[in-house]
Amino acid sequence: MRKLAMVSLSYAAGCALCQYLLTPASMAWAGGLAGFLFLLSFLLQGRRRRAAALLTAAMALSCFYNSLYTRTVQSRVAALVGEEDRTVTAAVTDYAEPASGRWRIPAETGGVSAMLYGGEELLDLRPGDRVSGEMTVADASVIGGERVTVFTAKGVGLMLYPGGDLTVEQAEQDSWRYFPQRLAEAVKAQVDSLYSADGAAFLCAILLGDRSGLGEGRESDLSEAGIYHATAVSGMHCGFLLGFLAAFTGHHRRRLLAALAIPALILYTLAVGCPASMVRSTVMLTMLLLGPLLGRENDPITSLSFALLLLTVQNPMAITGAGLQLSFAAMAGLILVTPRILRRLPRMRNRFLRWAVNTAAASLGATAFTLPLTALYFNTLPLIAPLTNVLTLWMVTIVFVSGLAAVGLGALWHPLGQVVSLVGEIGSAYVLGVCRLAAKVPGHALYFDNPYLLLWLAFLLCILLYCRLTPKDQRKYAMAAVLSALTLLTTALLPIRERQGAALHAAVIDVGQGACALLAAGGEAVVVDCGSANSYIDAGGEAADALNTWGYYHLDHVILTHYHDDHVNGLEVLLARMDVAEILAPLPGEGDGEAHSRILELAEEYGASLRYVTADETLSLGDGTLTVFAPVGDGSSNEEGLSVLSTAGEFDLLLTGDMNRESEEALLAHADLPDLEVLVVGHHGSRTSCGEDFLDALTPEVGIISVGRNSYGHPTNETLQRLVRRDMTVYRTDLQGDLSILVR
Repeated sequence: MRKLAMVSLSYAAGCALCQYLLTPASMAWAGGLAGFLFLLSFLLQGRRRRAAALLTAAMALSCFYNSLYTRTVQSRVAALVGEEDRTVTAAVTDYAEPASGRWRIPAETGGVSAMLYGGEELLDLRPGDRVSGEMTVADASVIGGERVTVFTAKGVGLMLYPGGDLTVEQAEQDSWRYFPQRLAEAVKAQVDSLYSADGAAFLCAILLGDRSGLGEGRESDLSEAGIYHATAVSGMHCGFLLGFLAAFTGHHRRRLLAALAIPALILYTLAVGCPASMVRSTVMLTMLLLGPLLGRENDPITSLSFALLLLTVQNPMAITGAGLQLSFAAMAGLILVTPRILRRLPRMRNRFLRWAVNTAAASLGATAFTLPLTALYFNTLPLIAPLTNVLTLWMVTIVFVSGLAAVGLGALWHPLGQVVSLVGEIGSAYVLGVCRLAAKVPGHALYFDNPYLLLWLAFLLCILLYCRLTPKDQRKYAMAAVLSALTLLTTALLPIRERQGAALHAAVIDVGQGACALLAAGGEAVVVDCGSANSYIDAGGEAADALNTWGYYHLDHVILTHYHDDHVNGLEVLLARMDVAEILAPLPGEGDGEAHSRILELAEEYGASLRYVTADETLSLGDGTLTVFAPVGDGSSNEEGLSVLSTAGEFDLLLTGDMNRESEEALLAHADLPDLEVLVVGHHGSRTSCGEDFLDALTPEVGIISVGRNSYGHPTNETLQRLVRRDMTVYRTDLQGDLSILVR
């Protein structure tokens, strides 16, 4: 069995090498090199020869297979990608899901899996339907000129964007091929009929991995509390299902349990869309169930490796998926690290304490190998996770099992299902409430916006390596834990210490193609705008990460210059993560109704007052002042927005939102503006902002441009030249990231 683990891991390593570092052409060369090493392995003797032969053979096979697979996929995709608005026919393979303010639905065309984007008309489509129309076909591995793996890791090769109405040919009869998808949709419908909106959203998340109903605020709470994994269907959920079935069959009836559980696990995996975590769990549990029946001992590492082999054979590009990497790293930690932690802890006689210690140890074990990955993908280290896991995972189990029971009983007799659903309602409210409180605890998580945290992570790895390589001694582990905790505390305090004592702390936070700025002094903090036009960037999360890193947990004001998405769509997560006393905004204009209504809802939900600025206001900010200028322009939302001047002694900083030149000149005529030290360049560096007269009147020394990947050409060369001709020093968030200014 260990040989299978060696082969599987070597094959997966070959996939990682090919997908991250090599081109299809060089993959074949790498396979040839591994094949040559395979031949050389026969010069070795005994076990070394067998081990080397297995490893090099698996690596060679992996490289050759990756080359063939990648070339085949690329050729199919290249044959379909072409000019805009070509006629395309695609077969729908699942139900629609929300995606950044619109809808998308999995489909297939030309033998390639695709993602079809559109409006609410996609909600009427069912698996098996065929749609035809003029569409733009794009390569899913390249977005905005950059290579991405988020879609290809899931086997999706194309993006389809309709240019007009679609012709729909409905499936004549339901195909058994789509039974798992229809079952999942039926479960969702049953859950919606039995539970309240909040309860249904949470239950769909933990039953099916469908988080679309949670909302950004609750998703943020779950993530910050460190139990977001509960909404990613995985081994924990398979364990719930297995326990649910074992309660009816009895654990001693192994054959009956295996006969029921294995098909149920496979069906469950298909119903939730075959995420890597579920495939891994189903393979491992299947081997666990079959092992005793076949007279074979179960080896968790072998089962884990075999699951990885299956996934990468089916799609070598899956190795680049964050979900696969996190799932396998967490399970490896549970297998290899958690038992070691438990062996070094005293055994608790009290059952509850023993369970709590086991849960905390499991959380720490899972974190051991996922820590670098969470830093890479999610920018966070959730310190409170072991505690929230102890407080909530038992209830998640109850909610999951009661949810299954409620759905089944509700299908038989709806009133009975409603009665059982009360358990899930109470449990969901409890879990979400605990997560909300945990996410509000200062220091509940650390963020890799703190540059010292990467150094701490390297220090931690060195300590662990030292403990692993030196002779066994219980005291060294205790000393390592103390040193790690002390250095982590120091690391967390350094950014807070650096900004203390400043007359003003100003920062422009990198939120991509959007805007978010901090102005803080004397224990008061204000954020101006929070939004991004880049759907893959969580503007509120990015802002809260940076603010928490600097030690800000409360905002006196959030000022919204205007209502465009790239300035306000991060507000929900920001309010979920930060206590905000007041929101200042201009009166909504024509076209601002939807955004304004959403801001009203959020202000009420999170207890922030909303006030409209119709006349200039001066606010205190430490020993300095903050002047909020009422709208001076006329026209679109950009011109009817607010502008903000921050003054601390001889230092002045101005933000103008997305004002054009005419509005800038109106602001000059309206207010007695001082010479500026810093200008946050208007409209992300658009050619319509930062006019000659405006710059000549204010003579700013530094210009900061908040900008990200965009199709507008921001910042334009014309604007950059205007700034440079005036000897301004220019900084850009897309090049330098977060830009922080301390005024002493």
